[in-house]
Amino acid sequence: MKAITNIYNSFIHTNTLAAVFILTFFSIIASFILVMFIMAIVDMLAGSESISYYNIGVILSLIVPTIATPILSYKLITLTNRLKQADQKPSYHVQYDELTKIYNQRHTLELANYEFAISKRTKSPISALFIEYDQLKEVNKKYGQKIGDIVLIELTRAIHNNIRSTDIFGRYKGARFLLIFPMLDLNTAQKLAQKIKTEVEQVIHINDDDIKMSVSIGCAQIQNFGDSTLQTLIDMADADLLKAKNSAINKVEI
Repeated sequence: MKAITNIYNSFIHTNTLAAVFILTFFSIIASFILVMFIMAIVDMLAGSESISYYNIGVILSLIVPTIATPILSYKLITLTNRLKQADQKPSYHVQYDELTKIYNQRHTLELANYEFAISKRTKSPISALFIEYDQLKEVNKKYGQKIGDIVLIELTRAIHNNIRSTDIFGRYKGARFLLIFPMLDLNTAQKLAQKIKTEVEQVIHINDDDIKMSVSIGCAQIQNFGDSTLQTLIDMADADLLKAKNSAINKVEI
């Protein structure tokens, strides 16, 4: 029954005109059958004198639904589609970051907790990367926040192009992003971090300005879980990020 309902809802939302036609057709059939049934009863009770009303009844049973049903059906389906879209918008904003269109912090942590629980139960490795754009404040100050937003969007796109579909990627806070790698050991995660850093660190051209994208990355892994939690993994990646930020290798000029 649920499958039939899903198919019906999908058809209604994607084939509005066809749905209106089908509803109109069945409304005419149902109206015709109803009128004929009523007329038959009236004829039985009132006799052959009621025979003159057959033609009128048949005509009305065809005309009324033909006129009324398409209008009412279209209005109803349009309203249903609008309600569905309105219902989806809050859900989208609850899960995604408005600027970068990747997961927000809350949803990232929800998914990460789920993957961490699986890794802990199966004793599989799980790794995390903290990626931070080094110069966001300077870019915002020199070029304006709109340019800073464009840089973050480009940074997000570059990172997204270098991760697996099974990885969890979200905006943690400001210019800091969190990546969770289920089933990935530290050595592989570090290689991936280096790949991301190489791909991301480039000069992008915005208007007449050349802006260097430079990131610091902290990497951590938990394999022997014990009493460890997701927060333990995040704190470890955060500590490694701090070391990377303090390294002269990651200091660049805009």
